[in-house]
Amino acid sequence: MVQSGYLKKKRDGRFRARLVCLGYSQIPGVDFSDNYEPVGNNITFRVIMVLGLIYNLHAVLLDVETAFLYGKLEEEIYMEISKGYKEVYTNLGNDKGLVIKMAMYGLVQAARQWFKRLSDVLITLGFNPCESDPCLMYRIDK
Repeated sequence: MVQSGYLKKKRDGRFRARLVCLGYSQIPGVDFSDNYEPVGNNITFRVIMVLGLIYNLHAVLLDVETAFLYGKLEEEIYMEISKGYKEVYTNLGNDKGLVIKMAMYGLVQAARQWFKRLSDVLITLGFNPCESDPCLMYRIDK
């Protein structure tokens, strides 16, 4: 069972709730089997920048907010209910824990699951992974 984050009190007296899994409490082989995700290579990035300069290409940078929340989990993971939520979930008849259906911040496998989801979408759009760097995906169009 994975532990969860707690409520923090703001200066004005309100509480800020951020539900985060405490991944350091995960057990390898029980809560996850693989946690490796490919990381872009510095050399690949430099080659792409040089090709962009040579061919006068335009680059677009995008940031996917809450990216790690879109990964689909392959394992069944339970999370302890944090202190601030125990009163709510106990009233609903659930005082033991929560089942995590999608990846969350703090899970060991969150980055891997996000990359798998992203690459699946790009492959359906016609992109192919490069043999030398799996993070580089390309598509040849007219």
